[in-house]
Amino acid sequence: MRRISIILASILLSLFISGSSYAVSTYKWIDSNGHVVYSQRPPADGTRYERIQTLAPSSRSSSESHAASSARESIMQDEVKRKENALVKKEMEKNAAEREKDCKLAKDHLRFYQVQRRWKDKDGNIKSLSDKERMKKLEQSKQQVADYCS
Repeated sequence: MRRISIILASILLSLFISGSSYAVSTYKWIDSNGHVVYSQRPPADGTRYERIQTLAPSSRSSSESHAASSARESIMQDEVKRKENALVKKEMEKNAAEREKDCKLAKDHLRFYQVQRRWKDKDGNIKSLSDKERMKKLEQSKQQVADYCS
């Protein structure tokens, strides 16, 4: 019985030692250009990275092909996220420009209704607002300034 235990322990130890020789540390990080980088060496100091345990390419086990497949999936997901982030950034810049334009227009309207009581329309006809209408336009303009300029 003791002999079987010794044989079993030696087999397990040899499997553990041979299996650990195929394990490789891989480091994943995003470089200054926004690209995902995989390397067997960690990046320069100050760069955030993720350590990934992989198997050495010399063995072709099913678990290794699964690890390679999940690494490919991770790369594809990172690529999709980077593209989504670029689209979001572009959309946010567009929205900020629109908001700035709307803010300027709202401030112009506010100044106009604070100062003007009469104006000329496109045809050259003089138009005017009653005090009640002017106050209503002033309140609307103040609300627009609050909405677009904050």
